[in-house]
Amino acid sequence: MLGFFKRYGFAAVVAAGLALMTLVVAGKSLFSAVGEQASASAPGGAKGPGGPGGGAPSVVVASAGMHTFTDGLQVLGTAQARESIVLTPKVADTIRLIRFDSGDRVRRGQVLVEMSNVEQAADLAEARASNDAAQEELRRYQELYDRGFASQARLDTVRAAADAAAARVNAGGSRIADRTITAPFSGVVGLRTASPGQYMRPGDQIGTLDDISEIKLDFDVPETRVSSIAPGVEIVARASAYPDRTFQGRIDTVDSRVDPTTRTVRVRAMLPNSDEMLRPGMLMTVDVRSNPRQALAIPEIAILDQADGAYVYRISAREGGGQQAELVRIQTGQRSGGMAEVLDGLGAGDRVVTEGVQSMRPGLPVQVAGDAPAEAGAAELRPRG
Repeated sequence: MLGFFKRYGFAAVVAAGLALMTLVVAGKSLFSAVGEQASASAPGGAKGPGGPGGGAPSVVVASAGMHTFTDGLQVLGTAQARESIVLTPKVADTIRLIRFDSGDRVRRGQVLVEMSNVEQAADLAEARASNDAAQEELRRYQELYDRGFASQARLDTVRAAADAAAARVNAGGSRIADRTITAPFSGVVGLRTASPGQYMRPGDQIGTLDDISEIKLDFDVPETRVSSIAPGVEIVARASAYPDRTFQGRIDTVDSRVDPTTRTVRVRAMLPNSDEMLRPGMLMTVDVRSNPRQALAIPEIAILDQADGAYVYRISAREGGGQQAELVRIQTGQRSGGMAEVLDGLGAGDRVVTEGVQSMRPGLPVQVAGDAPAEAGAAELRPRG
């Protein structure tokens, strides 16, 4: 018996292995047949996703429509007050009275600061007294001259003295006025940097006054873009302090000269600022919207950028009913605010796939889950990176 196993044992092991492999193959064939039978009994005969029947994937589409594009230019600008001055005395003396507090709103002509003027007031009083006497003497000599009791030469001398006395009064009043600082325009006073009794010299800062009801926004434009810049062109500005807000205005003035060093021209735009959100000195991003035009556009997320061009999946009718995705090559222009200008390849009203683009393939049956029509309105232009 032991000799039998020694003689035939290896052949028995091989035979057992072959039998096991046969059983495995037969089992896989059986399961495959069952799967095909179940697939054939499914409604409509669908054999998986994308086949005819209810297995078509659901997609979201958007319709191509007309939108406003502009030849955009993005630069940095600095906000300035419409009017702005530093409050400083014209003469060296001590401050007698300050008539404002930090942050006050003042009106044009309002007295803000009074400097010490005791000596000047005394000189003015003396000049007025002398002027009164000189005018009275002129009146008497005029009567004598009219009655023939005074010569023309004497009358002229008295008149000259009276005119000189009147001039001294005006000079005294001017010196008094130089010691009074008034608001040349209505606005908001900044932080006060001086106190009553403090000695000040011309040029020393007492405070600031700004009219910020409107903001002047200055920025530089390359000379190559000067042809697209003109008064009246719309701009949109943003400040980092208000990331969710835009400020719209228009170009007011273009400088008459190009800087020979930087080869740029200075441009000034005006921004309404009735709520006084903007402050002088703010750094702002400026989008210049020149050459506005209407063009066919689709959402940028619908575009597949390939090495040989841009493509989209357009929804078209399928033979036998239903809809399918059709790969279409398009030519794009400006891209801005999530929208892309379509120069060729699509027509108005064509629907393109916006969600699930990467999983599409040409001729794939689809079900449209919902339209996402492109938003109408002006699209802001940013240079294409």
